[in-house]
Amino acid sequence: MSDNLKTAKSALAKIHQDMEAINRLAKPSYLSVLEQMERTMEPIRRQQMEISRALEMSGAAARIQEIASANQHWQKVIKQATATSRITESLTAAHQSWLERIKPIQHDFSHFLQLQVSAKLALCDTSLLLTATERLMAGIDFEAIKSRFQIELPIISGLESSIAHVVTSYGSLSESLREISDITRLPAFVLPGATREIYTTGFALETLRPWDERDDEEAGMEIQLIAEAELETSGCIGLLQQVDPGLAQPYIGARDALNGNNADRARHILSSLRELWNHLLRRLAPDELVSAWIPGNANQQDLLNEGRPTRRARVLYVCRELNNDPLTEFLTYDTRALVKLIELFNRVHELDTKLTDKQLRAIILKTDSWLMYILQIWAGTSCK
Repeated sequence: MSDNLKTAKSALAKIHQDMEAINRLAKPSYLSVLEQMERTMEPIRRQQMEISRALEMSGAAARIQEIASANQHWQKVIKQATATSRITESLTAAHQSWLERIKPIQHDFSHFLQLQVSAKLALCDTSLLLTATERLMAGIDFEAIKSRFQIELPIISGLESSIAHVVTSYGSLSESLREISDITRLPAFVLPGATREIYTTGFALETLRPWDERDDEEAGMEIQLIAEAELETSGCIGLLQQVDPGLAQPYIGARDALNGNNADRARHILSSLRELWNHLLRRLAPDELVSAWIPGNANQQDLLNEGRPTRRARVLYVCRELNNDPLTEFLTYDTRALVKLIELFNRVHELDTKLTDKQLRAIILKTDSWLMYILQIWAGTSCK
């Protein structure tokens, strides 16, 4: 990992320390926090330039151009965000989860500025993780994965297509959020969760690269980012139990198997993931409820197949209260990418290739991340 990105990570940690200090000081200056944030973003921007040059040489630029563009977009939003005359409008339009996030902060500047600082910190985290995602995606060679594991072309082609759609839809989501107020109208987990989703997808794919292709200098940063993702998604089991304890129990067993010594644990883990996938969306969006909801939806294309709701219809139903088409599109493609990843890992296992601990951990983390994301959305709508 380059010194620039290490510096950015250290600076980001310093920002969080500064924000914690806000809780303890009677009259803190928010300007110092924002100035520190600007200093943090500079090495991230330089890191992006390095990645862009590397991509031009590798021929991989087309696959991750949307990620780079989205990252540049977030940095512009961070720079242009200033106090405006729409303070009251911004506060009243902010999602309750953002207001809860700033409630403990007691100091002398306005709630609107508190909200901006909180949103800017979230964007800093997002930009840093997106920079790491660019590096992951730049090193992924689908043809090499196909050749190494002797995977059939339809499986690899389907996976590559799904990844391309996820990245493109993430770019569309970023473009739809032009200002801080656009971001804070959505629940606070939406943007960080979407970014974590494409990062964990890239990490799962990266584990399929030959070990001798990995850069040892990046190991420390990767460990830290993965540990943070695992911490962020640690509540997914609790949410899953709220939906259906019967689905939660086998999934808990799959996660426990990761730390066991059972020779058959890969099959146990992958079969549990398929079982979870086959039933969860139908549990979150049952046929009868989705079918009753479809006639009132303006765009009914691809919502039914032989009289039953499609995957797209179920995702739309789960996201119905958010009323954000780019987000729904992203979640639809992200769900498809998870299915394709599970299919790929299962095929690798069926070909008598021993999956490593890191590979199994990566596919479970990807599932944890997707579960956390869709269940947070579900929890927000089911409580209304």
